[in-house]
Amino acid sequence: MPTLVVNQGAIGDLLLSLPALRLLRRERGEFTLAAMPYQGLFLKNAGEVSSVIPANASAFSELYVGKIPPLLKYFDDIWWFTRRRGLVPDIFLRPSQDWSSQIVFTVDEGPDRTNCALFQFNQIQRLLQLENQTIEDFLYPMSFSRNRQDRKLFDLAVHPGSGSQKKCWPVDNFIQTVETLLSEHRIERALFILGPAEKPIEEKIKRFVLGQNGHALYMQQQDLLMVADTLGQTRCFLGNDSGISHLAAWCGANSFLLFGPTEPSIWKPPLQNATIIKSPAKCSPCGDAYRRCQDTHCMDELPASEVCNALVKVP
Repeated sequence: MPTLVVNQGAIGDLLLSLPALRLLRRERGEFTLAAMPYQGLFLKNAGEVSSVIPANASAFSELYVGKIPPLLKYFDDIWWFTRRRGLVPDIFLRPSQDWSSQIVFTVDEGPDRTNCALFQFNQIQRLLQLENQTIEDFLYPMSFSRNRQDRKLFDLAVHPGSGSQKKCWPVDNFIQTVETLLSEHRIERALFILGPAEKPIEEKIKRFVLGQNGHALYMQQQDLLMVADTLGQTRCFLGNDSGISHLAAWCGANSFLLFGPTEPSIWKPPLQNATIIKSPAKCSPCGDAYRRCQDTHCMDELPASEVCNALVKVP
């Protein structure tokens, strides 16, 4: 039966779903992924799914008034990934003889607070009535990853942004860290990855890069394929709790991820090459409460010296 998987998350959310998607693909065969166009095409080009359709297409709006768009009538097996049941069109919550539908929740909002990737993987296993499946079998790196000896493009890539400014380490700390590692000859080549969210800090980073005699570069507003291919050839990565940080880990870089307000046990990549450095602030992590916080000092309290010490331990 033709299978449709709907996952409208950003790139970090999609990558947390990756082990579950890999298990579903192995058991049910090829499926079509309905996702935001940019993210969906990226996963297709990465070889993780065979076909995609845009989840933000106007046709999808018909679902919320109880109609099935013509495009979706082709599918009789629907898997809807969502944070909350209230975000699922009501038509998929009612029994039907025309299709089977399954709801996969992306975040464990119960008392256990399981890591998102494991939480989704366990649901797929249960819904498929499988036994003894372990998520570790589905944590292999994405196709962009190179062997360690072939990671010669950059010693360190840095992404100083995030979807929320409240989750970001101060840009001066990122610059200080790179400057220290370069001056001590711990690294020879560093790269700053800049996107639209980094517009307020990009001039400061560019000025720093220009003073490093070619030992530091930046790439700005490149597509995910270019970023992923670069990360697959980079030895280490430093970033906040962000989608690019998840991408770096899945591309095999030794990834050092800085967490403050968000809970790393829930949101971290489920990979051994991802090292979490937590804020020492007493109020950290505060979970979703950070969205209402007016004094997000937790990232400011994370010392650059601790981050440097973690990075220099990488062989």
